[in-house]
Formats: sequence, structure tokens, C-alpha cells
Amino acid sequence: MLTTTQALILGTIQGATEFLPVSSSAHLIIVPWLLGWQPNDNQLAFDVALHFGTLLAIVLYFFFDWLLIVASYIGDLRQKKWLGGARGSLLPKVIVGTIPGAVAGKLLEERVEGFFYTHTENIWLLAVTLSVFGAALLYAERRGKQARGETDLTYLDAFIIGCAQAFAVIPGVSRSGVTIFAGLLLGLRRPAAARFSFLLATPIILGAVILKVKDITPADLNLQLLAGVLSAAVVGLLAIRFLLKYVENRRYDLFVVYRWLVALLVLGVWYWRTYHVGA
Repeated sequence: MLTTTQALILGTIQGATEFLPVSSSAHLIIVPWLLGWQPNDNQLAFDVALHFGTLLAIVLYFFFDWLLIVASYIGDLRQKKWLGGARGSLLPKVIVGTIPGAVAGKLLEERVEGFFYTHTENIWLLAVTLSVFGAALLYAERRGKQARGETDLTYLDAFIIGCAQAFAVIPGVSRSGVTIFAGLLLGLRRPAAARFSFLLATPIILGAVILKVKDITPADLNLQLLAGVLSAAVVGLLAIRFLLKYVENRRYDLFVVYRWLVALLVLGVWYWRTYHVGA
């Protein structure tokens, strides 16, 4: 079982890396592996706790945005604008963008993440996904026209970004990273790409919590879960605010470099442990 300190560490990692384009799933695998922690026998409940914490963060941060979007779409429907106006259409566009990721998550997420959790000898693959999708984000930074806001997205754009989100079931890809990548390639400005990525995150994270919470029993509830929820929520709020402020006048290059450095660290430690320790 995790200690409270370990739960706080993982909650902090989840809160930061869920919203920064660096892959939360990769970090939640890498950190326990680096530190030599024992497997968590309450992993399912703790996963739900971490997701619930980040759900709280994103709902709190975008609460009034969602109110405005929903109210705008209701107003559009009253005027028989079924596809919505500029602001109101974000609601059905988020739904359209959610479908591919939801399907991929339902079919593949447990199998893919389970592969990395139970086969740590293959952890070098995380270095590959971190590096490759870091390069993809850098490419999008250079190629994107950065001329559109989130209200300029078409339904096809939303679906394309949603299809990109489906790749996030692979640890090391990053849900926020791959959706921001797609948004930039479609011409979104940096803050707009991040904002639409966060709007898409809301139903995806909510769905993950709903699907898994039914398997939690009262016996699973403990102080460690509370520590995970609170740390993920608080740090998640800070991470969202940081990213939106940061990309107002800066590129995503910092996160690309960070991904590559983590990939090098993983490769180095994996190589040392595989070919030198105990040799």
C-alpha cells in the first residue's frame, strides 16, 4: 500500500502532468520505477482518486466558461440554430471531439497501461513515445499558422483533434500534448489550442471516473486516496493557470526539451539497470 507521502507525490505529479503536455501516465509509471516503490495493491481506487482530483481542478477552473457555453447553446437552440453559434457550438464540438478518445479509452487504455505497469523491462518504450511526440509538438509549433481561436473550429476540426486524442491511451503521448499538437496544425493560436484541449479533457476525465468508480468498495477508501485527490486538484489548478499564461507569448518548446530530457533519463537508468546492475 502507498504511504501518505507517496500518495501526495503521485497526486502532485498527476495534477501537473495531466494538463502540461508531458504525459501524466508516463510520469506515474516512471517515478515509482525510478524510486523502486512496491506495486500499489489499491491501484484502481488510487487511479480514480487521481482522476477525480484533476476533474475537480478542470471543472473549477472552467466552471464559468462551461456555463457560458451551455447557456449560449441553449439560446442557439431556441433560435433553431441546431449546430450552434460561435460560442454555443463549442458544446456539440466538444462532444464530437470526445467520441474517438472515449472509444479508444474504453477498448485499449487498461491493456496498454497494464502492459507498462506489469512489464517494466519495456519501460524504454516510454522514452520512445516521449521523444517522438515531443518532436511532433515541436513540428506543429513551427508549421502551425497560429491564426484562429477556439470559436473558429469547425466540426471536422473538432473530430480531427478528437482522433488525435485517441492516441493518448499510449503512455508517453500526453492527452493535452497530442490535442494541442493537432490544434496547432489546424491553425489555432497557442492559448486557443490549450483551451480547447482542456475543454475536451472535461468529459474524458469525467467518463474515466464514472467507468471506474463503480468498482471501488468502502474498504478501498483511506487517507492516501484523500491525499491523492487534494494534491492532484490543487496542483492541477496551478498547472492549468500556468500553461494558459505561459503560452500567451511563449512557444511550447520548453515542454519538448523537458520530454527529451526525461526520455534520456529513462533510457540511461534502464540501460544501467539492465546491463550493469547485477552483471
